[in-house]
Amino acid sequence: LSVLPKKQYGRVLEIGCGDGFVTSQLPGDAVIGIDLSLKAIECARDQADSRTTFRQMSLFDLPHAGWRNTFDLIVIAGMLYPQYIGEATRLATVIVDDLLLHGGHLITAHIFEWYQLRFPYTTLSREYYRYREYTHVLEVYQK
Repeated sequence: LSVLPKKQYGRVLEIGCGDGFVTSQLPGDAVIGIDLSLKAIECARDQADSRTTFRQMSLFDLPHAGWRNTFDLIVIAGMLYPQYIGEATRLATVIVDDLLLHGGHLITAHIFEWYQLRFPYTTLSREYYRYREYTHVLEVYQK
């Protein structure tokens, strides 16, 4: 959270929110967390505040959600790996691009050894740090 650019965020999306631990801490007037796991979404809903909602859906369901050019912050952590999205890295970038407002921020955090995706935006920062036996990469982009 400390790497987020300091600004007022309106609509925020976390893709792959799990139990909502990070989602509930994100700034924004309206925060949406999505995850494929119904169990995770149920746990997240139990701790949601009035500005936060959770929906069971995948990254690939997002084009049908009616949220085109809606978010000024998107957070994606630990789910843009081939074992989750297959060979659909180009499709993932198109989906995110369709959701993110011009000037909006994208934050990604992934295990470096498994992560091959880079977004076609201005990279504001990229940090590497140890995570268990792996290296994590935390990226902050601006569209």
